[in-house]
Amino acid sequence: MKYLLFVGEMLIDFIPAATEAGKTPCYRPHPGGAVANAAVALARLGGAARFVGKLAQDSFGRLLLQVLQENQVDTRFVPITAQGNTTLALVTLQEDGQREFTFYRQRTADTLLEPGELDEHAWEEVALCHTGSVLLSTEPARSATLMALEQARRRGLSTSFDVNARPALWPSETVLREQLAQVIAHVDLLKLSAEEAHYLDPALPDPLDPADTARLRELAQRLLARGPALVILTRGPLGALLCTGEQTIAVPASTSRAIDTTGAGDAFMGAVLHWLSVRDRLSAPQLAALTAEDLQALGRFANTAAGISCTRYGGIASLPSRHDIEPSR
Repeated sequence: MKYLLFVGEMLIDFIPAATEAGKTPCYRPHPGGAVANAAVALARLGGAARFVGKLAQDSFGRLLLQVLQENQVDTRFVPITAQGNTTLALVTLQEDGQREFTFYRQRTADTLLEPGELDEHAWEEVALCHTGSVLLSTEPARSATLMALEQARRRGLSTSFDVNARPALWPSETVLREQLAQVIAHVDLLKLSAEEAHYLDPALPDPLDPADTARLRELAQRLLARGPALVILTRGPLGALLCTGEQTIAVPASTSRAIDTTGAGDAFMGAVLHWLSVRDRLSAPQLAALTAEDLQALGRFANTAAGISCTRYGGIASLPSRHDIEPSR
């Protein structure tokens, strides 16, 4: 089985632990970061994941590296720096399990990844390169991310991208939209949530109602025309839309009760990539040729993974194994 290469951020999420009513919440550190979460999600499902992202020499950085290794993620090409600390994200949970982030990220380790630190050997035995928007928000990590996608295309590898928009990390929404527009033309698989739709099309409402299936379908077709072969729009408790040029399939979410949605989208992303990888369906022509039955099965598998994640606290800590999804295996 070939590796899937994940180029992106890894950080510490501080998530409030359950406390008695009226008491001040106690925040506990949880390893996270969307791209790293997706890498671990894939590995826990039995896939071969390789991560490239800059980690700090501080105690949190050592913890993050250990977590990757304990989850069988290949870390041979992870650069370590003493020039910046680990990014921290304070997570605020709402009653429905949805979350808001406050970032502490000034010249932290993940932002310092440079194009020259993308070791050429990291591309050996790789079938796909996956990344997201967080490292695009600042230099030099932006150039490193774009270089990773360029190298993948030059080597004939597939590419995937998770919008995962965090506007607080960007100088303006205009810059965020410009960077997203630049990247979309160079990826084969694109994932975004309904609440992120307006970053791809400013004419859409902010936020777009996830139940507005007609507008989401129209957006997906516009995005497909710009380059991707498969566009996936997640809709929280309404499930997901999976769209190719020939098919648009709505798949309902699992029925589990959410307590923390941190990492749910990453569990979904890792499950999508694993399902496609084990079936050798990662290339653009193969993605475009997915049948309605394929998309239904893919969506069910990914929604189940995301649903399990929502019943647990944390990012990486919440990610399911293959046995969690298919106990009979």
